[in-house]
Amino acid sequence: MGDQDAARRLSPRRWRILSYLAQHGAASTLDVALVCAVSRLTAHRELVWLHESGLVRRERSAEDRTHTWWYGVTAEGTEVLRRALTASGRPVPLLLGQRPSSAADALLFLPLVEVSRRNPGRCELFQWLATMETSSWLRQHDLAQVRADGYGVWLQDGRCLRFLVHVDRGPTGDVVAEYERPASGLGGLLGGYRRADRLVPVGAVLLIAQDAEREERLQADLLRGPLPYVVATTTRQLLYRHWPDEQVWQVPGEGGRRCLVEVGS
Repeated sequence: MGDQDAARRLSPRRWRILSYLAQHGAASTLDVALVCAVSRLTAHRELVWLHESGLVRRERSAEDRTHTWWYGVTAEGTEVLRRALTASGRPVPLLLGQRPSSAADALLFLPLVEVSRRNPGRCELFQWLATMETSSWLRQHDLAQVRADGYGVWLQDGRCLRFLVHVDRGPTGDVVAEYERPASGLGGLLGGYRRADRLVPVGAVLLIAQDAEREERLQADLLRGPLPYVVATTTRQLLYRHWPDEQVWQVPGEGGRRCLVEVGS
C-alpha cells in the first residue's frame, strides 16, 4: 500500500498514534493503549494496520522473555505527518520521527495518563510537553540554560500543579571512580537553575533519582544550597512500586513524603 493511499485511510486514532510515535520515540502496545484510552486489543489492531501500511516499524529483543513488540515511526510515516502538518498550516516539530524515547515518558507521563483514566473528573494530566517542546518552552522564557526532560500540568481535586521534571541518568563519563559514582552527574540536574537570572514559571521542580543513595545526595545538596523553587525528589524504585500522584515525593528538610499535587503547596 502506498503512503498516499495509507494517509487517506488514517482515522483520527491512527493519526494520534503516528503523531505520538513521531514525537516520543518507541512505544509498546500498552503505551499506545494508555495514550489513546483504548483496550490493548484495539491498540494492537491499529498498530498492526500501521505496520502493514509501512508507516511504523516494530522490533523486539531476543533477550526479552515477554516478547514485547516496540513500535516506532518509519521515514514514510514521518513524511506523511510532515505533509499533513504543512498542508494544514501547523508547524512541524523539530526532529520529527528522530527522537529517542524519554525516561520521563515511562516514569511520569504514561503513569499519570493511566491515573487520569482511572479517576475521571477527579484528576487529569491537563498538559504534557516532551523534552524537545520543553526546551522550546524554556527558551521562550529566556531560560535556555535549563535542561528538563518534560513539563506538565497536573490537576487534582480542584488544585493545579505546573512542574518541570528531570530524570537522573546515573554516573556520567567514561571512567568514574567507585567512590565518585553516588554523586556523579547529579550537579548537572540543577546547574541550569543556579545559573539562571530569572525564575522558571512553575510550581515545582521534580527530580527522579536513579536510586535511594543518589536521592539522599540530591537532598543534601539542596539543603546546602536551596533553590528559589519548591523542589521534590523521588526514586525510580518508588515510581515502579507506586503511582506518581501518591506520597512518593520528598521536599528537602521534611521527614515524610507528599502527594504530587501537594508538592507545590
